Amino acid sequence: MEGAACDAELCRAVTGAPVEFDDASSGTVVSRHWDFGDGNTSRSGAPEHSWSSPGFYDVALVVSDGTSHSTARRTFLVTAAEPKGTCVPDGETACLQDSRYAVAVDWWTGDGGIRAGRVVHRGTNDAGLFSFVARDNWEVLIKVLDGCALNGHAWVFGGSTTDLGHMIRVEDTATGSVKEYSNEPGSPAAAITDVAAFPDGCRP
Repeated sequence: MEGAACDAELCRAVTGAPVEFDDASSGTVVSRHWDFGDGNTSRSGAPEHSWSSPGFYDVALVVSDGTSHSTARRTFLVTAAEPKGTCVPDGETACLQDSRYAVAVDWWTGDGGIRAGRVVHRGTNDAGLFSFVARDNWEVLIKVLDGCALNGHAWVFGGSTTDLGHMIRVEDTATGSVKEYSNEPGSPAAAITDVAAFPDGCRP
């Protein structure tokens, strides 16, 4: 696959850069259908595709021999070709708003330990998801939104479906400003509606 770097879990690409796909199916192929996760599809044997916005995308290829079909899937993390900050995404850090904002979550275990939340391979340029114990049990959603036209700030909104203690950290990597939002153990997490989070978030 040209234009993307892949490991066992994830493929990585950048916005605007074409990725060359190839159907390596053997046997008779009556039909094929590519879905690139952004509303675009193809029936080509070797399509080329690029994404316009950062985020996670599930790419699926469905191939049929006229009697049965098989499906192959890969998840892509697309980052900004021209980042607005220095955030580098990894298993514990989500990068939002063209890599300007770095989001991480720490949660507290029952024995007093602290562990890092894991980034769920879902999300957009505005929003990231985190899990704690199990990858398929999503615990925290954080959004960083552009409120510049309304009040001259970047906003932080969030929701947590847990009463576990945790700390959410959002850093503006362009300015170094940090906002933290905590939840005490045993308390249902309150919604985050911080419309004054980053007063310098509207500056390049």
